[in-house]
Amino acid sequence: MPVFPLTSFTYETEVKNSRFIAEVLPVTDPEAIRLRQQMLKGAHPKANHVCYGFRVMNAEGQVSEGFSDDGEPGGTSGPPILRVMQHHNLINCAILITRYFGGIKLGMGGLQRAYSSSASDAIINSQQDNWVEWRPVKSLCLKCDFRNEAQARYIAGEAGASIDKEEYSATGVSLTLSVTEDQEASLRSHPDARLFEIASGAS
Repeated sequence: MPVFPLTSFTYETEVKNSRFIAEVLPVTDPEAIRLRQQMLKGAHPKANHVCYGFRVMNAEGQVSEGFSDDGEPGGTSGPPILRVMQHHNLINCAILITRYFGGIKLGMGGLQRAYSSSASDAIINSQQDNWVEWRPVKSLCLKCDFRNEAQARYIAGEAGASIDKEEYSATGVSLTLSVTEDQEASLRSHPDARLFEIASGAS
């Protein structure tokens, strides 16, 4: 099952005097990764490179991947980071690694191993409760009359569903929810489910 981080965190390693500072970042927009890369360059003006890999999954389960070598020899930094992410089945996540050159050249193979180890060590040494299993999400429309609105909202919250949109009409209210499969089952099996209408899709 794919997993994603709840919060960002960093982990630093050293290889032959070169410092590798890995930042694991929850992300759903590739453009945000490039912006974060520029921010890290500003925060580390003496660093030589800020390389990254990312994997982003949409609601249909399709994964977009990418990387940046940021001036390192081609294929020695971004791809090793990405391969580590694939191995650990990470999604909606980026790993950016800031490198300070320590005066000793690592060579092509050495760079690949260093970036791979930096990414892997950051994941392995992170808190396990910071990782959450990704589950497919779908839209549900929950309709009820006004007198049952409060109960409908309570049941949706109890199931863990998020309310994306609400619409009012002359006869009642329609709530568009984002739910996982388990959350939908919880809603449909609730003893008070008879108080409202549940349909797939947005209102």
